[in-house]
Amino acid sequence: MKIALLGSGQLALSVAWGICHSELAQEVVFISTQSSGKHGNRSSRNSRPIADGVEDLTLATAMSASDTAVSFTDSGEELSDSDVVVLLPASVPFGFHSAQALKTTNLSIARQVVPKVLEWTQNAKILVAMPFANYISAWIHQTHEADNVIGVANGVSTAHLKSEIATRLGLSVKDVSALAIGNDEVTYPLPQYCRMNGIPLTQLMDESDIESLSATVAERCPYTSASEWTLVSHILQVLSAISLDKKRVMSVGTRISTDTTSVFLNVPSKIGSDGIEQIIPLELTNPQREQFTQLVAQSAASQNFG
Repeated sequence: MKIALLGSGQLALSVAWGICHSELAQEVVFISTQSSGKHGNRSSRNSRPIADGVEDLTLATAMSASDTAVSFTDSGEELSDSDVVVLLPASVPFGFHSAQALKTTNLSIARQVVPKVLEWTQNAKILVAMPFANYISAWIHQTHEADNVIGVANGVSTAHLKSEIATRLGLSVKDVSALAIGNDEVTYPLPQYCRMNGIPLTQLMDESDIESLSATVAERCPYTSASEWTLVSHILQVLSAISLDKKRVMSVGTRISTDTTSVFLNVPSKIGSDGIEQIIPLELTNPQREQFTQLVAQSAASQNFG
């Protein structure tokens, strides 16, 4: 398998190290998203740290006896034969305080790099791993008619939900399984699908505590806060499911089609070597159905690029 990482900085290097360490691919290639603009040498100066990092990563893979080949280029031609292309933010957005600014910046990056991706690849799975991933995934699908697009956006909310459950119960997070759905701006935990080593959450917490837990997670906005390591972990989980054909069920940005609309939402999907292979149906309560209907309507409005 060949995985292409479009982005720069420590985030890209962290993802690459995880790929190499787990031997999820035979080849990892970094593709620079920097543009030289008016200054011909600006791109080379900005790409120097990533080039140095790739050299260090190559030595690290040799030390750990990984056979993954690592390279760095600014040529779109190197995207050819990629099985997976990961779109990363140019850098972790520590300084962002405006959600709209973050959305606009990452969509601008996507407008720059996606045509290059589609020019050189035909069957690659595209992982949108930048904030507002559902919004950007919808733009890719609507603008370029690309079907195999996955939004990697819900990791922080799921991690926060699992951590909150473990903390409130005073038990190990290793035994927690949790599920939340939503879009780029709204998260809805589903308590009926949360378990502690198979034991339903309703047997361990009373209704008021579950409502408090759900409210705490729903109020958290992960898209304007730093979440580098959580994002890296989520990306690697999705890549592992594809590379090893694990058929894992995870809440990821998936295209949902109804009779009247098509939107990207964070819903549980089975992920294997073909990307998203199945959307897992859910049994929702009446209030949750109303929330889901509102979620679709809100997403349809925000993801309309027509």
